[in-house]
Amino acid sequence: MIKDLNIELFLLCFNEQKMILHTLNYYAQFCSKITIFDNDSTDKSKELIRNFDSRIQIKRLDTGGEHREDILRDTRNTCWKESTADYVIVCDMDEFLYHPSLVNQLKTAKEKGVAIPVVVGYNMIADSFPEDHSKLITEQVQVGYKDRRFDKNIIFDPKQVKEINFRPGSHLCNPKFHEAPVLDALVEFKLLHYKYLDKEYLYNRHEMYSQRLSTINKNNKWGAEYLDGKDHINEKYEKINYLIKVV
Repeated sequence: MIKDLNIELFLLCFNEQKMILHTLNYYAQFCSKITIFDNDSTDKSKELIRNFDSRIQIKRLDTGGEHREDILRDTRNTCWKESTADYVIVCDMDEFLYHPSLVNQLKTAKEKGVAIPVVVGYNMIADSFPEDHSKLITEQVQVGYKDRRFDKNIIFDPKQVKEINFRPGSHLCNPKFHEAPVLDALVEFKLLHYKYLDKEYLYNRHEMYSQRLSTINKNNKWGAEYLDGKDHINEKYEKINYLIKVV
């Protein structure tokens, strides 16, 4: 936690037992409160959450046993509404707000009164999933490249933002403010997206989500990549490894 800076984290969770300790270890360094919306996980996620820290609150997110992006979007759009924190962070389990001097950058954002800091996305990759929880994942996996598709306004001031208006996937939003907001393009963070951390891990994740994909998701092509099988993942790995070499 950071003295004189109140940051609340809101996370979505479904069967994240491999990732969840990495996420909590990271955010517990500077978040005063963490709320996790668990989508009826069937693995050890809830057990790991309960054993971690008293600052963490679990709330049930009911989607009828399906992957429903419309419900996930609505949750992200409303979960933070009662917060009086200096900043809220609303993200998925594999998304890490990062800066080489994170605490100082957060303090700078508060001092300047920035409503929504700039967040630039990075796609991170590893051949094997990091299993060491004594070290931060940001120290264990440092290979990636800037990918603007992963830009995402995951941090904002709930006192200035009236509505964040995330769109499906939450990479785009149309925020509304209580009054003219304070914006500063120089107050920038990175969003490290740790998805490609072992092909077998990703194969299993995509297979799991493909089986839960709701009709509304399929009709709107939300999460359509989950239906593309291993070839889609293999092609992504090839592309990412190529981009890392040329960037």
